[in-house]
Amino acid sequence: MTRLSIVAALLVGLSSSAGAQDSAFTHADTLRGSITAERAWWDVTFYDLHVAVSPGDSSIRGWNGITYKVTGPSAAMQIDLQVPMEVDSIVQEGAALTSTRDGNAFIVALTAPQPPGSSHTVTVYYHGKPRVAHRAPWDGGYVWASDSLGRPWVVTANQGLGASVWWPNKDT
Repeated sequence: MTRLSIVAALLVGLSSSAGAQDSAFTHADTLRGSITAERAWWDVTFYDLHVAVSPGDSSIRGWNGITYKVTGPSAAMQIDLQVPMEVDSIVQEGAALTSTRDGNAFIVALTAPQPPGSSHTVTVYYHGKPRVAHRAPWDGGYVWASDSLGRPWVVTANQGLGASVWWPNKDT
């Protein structure tokens, strides 16, 4: 093969593999990667995360108090928590809030006034068996293992996948 034909073969191979990676953005991609209307009006100022880890059945349970500042006109609030994790309840100022699951996001209807400049806290109670990372750190989720003495060794690998793989947050 001549040098020119080798270069041509490489270019054809690169262009066909690049085309195979093109895909349309889905609704789930938009929820995860965009500043949606349900995310745009509030900024997180503090997470008060509490988690109980149960290595025996590879589950977790906890709550997260999400303190935020209202930065503009409010709408519903998007809180991210990936399947298969479940929300038990969402509370603000002692009142239970309603939410609708949309894939890996919960759209929460707030009842308290949200004037711009004010700060509030929403508390999300949740539980479940988080996704398992089979090839950590290249894929995300929890690693459930044992050390050399047989003691539980648990770690999260969520750099690429996002922290919402195991706790509720504003995952942008």
